[in-house]
Amino acid sequence: MIEGESRGFRRLHTGYLIFVLGLLLLPLLALLPMSFSPTATVVAWPAPWSARWYDAVASSPEWRRALGWSLLTATFASAIATTTGYFGAAAIVRAGARGSAALQMLLLSPMMVPQVVVALATYVLATSLGLHGHWLILAVGQSLLGLPVAAMIIAASLRGIHESVIRAGISLGGSRAQVFWRIVFPMSLHAILSAAALTFLIAFDELLIAVFLATPSLQTLPVRIYESVHYELTPAVAVISVLLTALLCAGVVLNQIVQWTAARLKGGAR
Repeated sequence: MIEGESRGFRRLHTGYLIFVLGLLLLPLLALLPMSFSPTATVVAWPAPWSARWYDAVASSPEWRRALGWSLLTATFASAIATTTGYFGAAAIVRAGARGSAALQMLLLSPMMVPQVVVALATYVLATSLGLHGHWLILAVGQSLLGLPVAAMIIAASLRGIHESVIRAGISLGGSRAQVFWRIVFPMSLHAILSAAALTFLIAFDELLIAVFLATPSLQTLPVRIYESVHYELTPAVAVISVLLTALLCAGVVLNQIVQWTAARLKGGAR
């Protein structure tokens, strides 16, 4: 009886997972046929299928420029958020209880306030400094959104490095810098890379700050998609969505291959 109930629960659980995954994937899958429309009209199931809009996106300087700006700002935003998050996380882990709580609250504040407030503050800062329309101030604004994520991931990793390991390195004659580069940094590298990847995705996908700071010559990919949907809805938007989804899937598959290869090498080394 208990085994039957357990089997029924597993089936119910599996059915629920399939239902949720279907809800998440169905809108993405629906974009695939739309991207092969032979006309300028977005239709659910075009006939015949055509790669016209894939050629149009590939040859469009506006889409290529928007992709370039997104890659540039997201890369710098990821570097800023990861570096700042590391030092903030190190201060949280090593600082006293009172200072740690205040610093943790400060690092998490961009996540707790509405994103439009962060966007408005970045816009005011950019205008005050005369940097409105500069890609670097856009990257700084985008880095604020990824900073809490980076700090939390790296702090969790640093808490796993026992203080006695650091003291042992110093007692053996290593300087603070040597202990960091030879002990702390390698042990927390996986968290740093994870934080860098997540903050890159957050910055790449960010829209609101980019809308506040966008100019005709500085438009990231989300801004370009947003304007295309509002003013010139064509299958090009579906093409961009399909390409981004394909890149994300390729990244997930590549990550699984790397993890599988690392596990195999680790198992073979034992």
